[in-house]
Amino acid sequence: MTSNVPRRILLVNPFGIGDVLFTTPLIRAVRQAFPHSRLGYLCNRRTERILQTNRHLDELFVYEKDEVVELWRSSWWRGAAHVARLVRRIHGARIDLAIDLSLGDRYSLILKLLRIPRRVGFHYRTRGRFLTDRLTIDGYHDLHVVEYYRRLLRFLGIELLDHSLELQASQEDERWADQWLEEHNLNGRHPLVGMVPAGGVSWGISAPFRRWSFEGFAAVGDALVKRFGARLILFGEPSDQSACGTVARLMHCPAVDASGQTTLGQFVSLLGRLELVICNDGGPLHLAVSQGVKTVSIFGPVDPNVYGPYPQVHYHQVVCKEELPCRPCYHQFKLPPCPYERACLTTIMPEEVIEACGALLSGRALQPRAEPSHA
Repeated sequence: MTSNVPRRILLVNPFGIGDVLFTTPLIRAVRQAFPHSRLGYLCNRRTERILQTNRHLDELFVYEKDEVVELWRSSWWRGAAHVARLVRRIHGARIDLAIDLSLGDRYSLILKLLRIPRRVGFHYRTRGRFLTDRLTIDGYHDLHVVEYYRRLLRFLGIELLDHSLELQASQEDERWADQWLEEHNLNGRHPLVGMVPAGGVSWGISAPFRRWSFEGFAAVGDALVKRFGARLILFGEPSDQSACGTVARLMHCPAVDASGQTTLGQFVSLLGRLELVICNDGGPLHLAVSQGVKTVSIFGPVDPNVYGPYPQVHYHQVVCKEELPCRPCYHQFKLPPCPYERACLTTIMPEEVIEACGALLSGRALQPRAEPSHA
């Protein structure tokens, strides 16, 4: 191994499920470029599960802001000690290359104070000033996030060739999914279709401005049951149970409501057994994409060219109102107030979503199923 090859590498991404999945092509490319280096990843508690089964990673460092805040409130000493233990772990790992995807200066400052010699990342709003190599951006626009990561890798002389998102389900979760489907009599010949009508806790107060109507999801579900004999499963986090319950009540056809009943790993394993997933933009969409499942996603204020399914292939259909001049309005990581009563979502009719779903379901005997990337 030559002296300019990093021996220990740390990737930093403190964001949510979709954002971390977008980094999986980068993880794979770094591993292929430096097969003998030790590769670590700094993530949050929510995305730790996604990375635990990633065979390219050697070590995870978890920083969960909410945990630190809770400890700090009970005792500033306990909070400080918790952070200090994490910093000592990173220092003890003797990192010589860090790839910081946080878009902020907090992490890169810590990396500098830890004397990590090479620190690569984005220079967004002057926040890359503690990096040694930086790519100046004014946010993510027009190009997909993965494409920005491709550009960043060129600082290291790495070409990103395999674009597929990667998430390996555990054997335990796979066995659980088989048993769950058996218990709910969902192992027949009818196509299994999943619907994720809410957005989970990560959406926070912006959820109503990114979520299609419950009535729309219900109408789509009924149509797929009647036209294709589909079996419908509603998915969501515990915080989404009210939303899924509302969709189930609005439907005339039966649906299995699995909201709040699965861990993240179990959800991923069930996704891999579906014929189609219908959802809003967000983490569940990208989890489905990582499992090679056909998707129909509904985008309102967010640009699917930047945050949509990736790679953009025929079995991932996006429904959005491209003709509206006000969208996409999500810009520089902020969602502005909407003066048009969410027209980008309220004007999407169930028939548009049903048509996109029908095109994928009717062709399932003709189009080979996409395989998730685990290699």
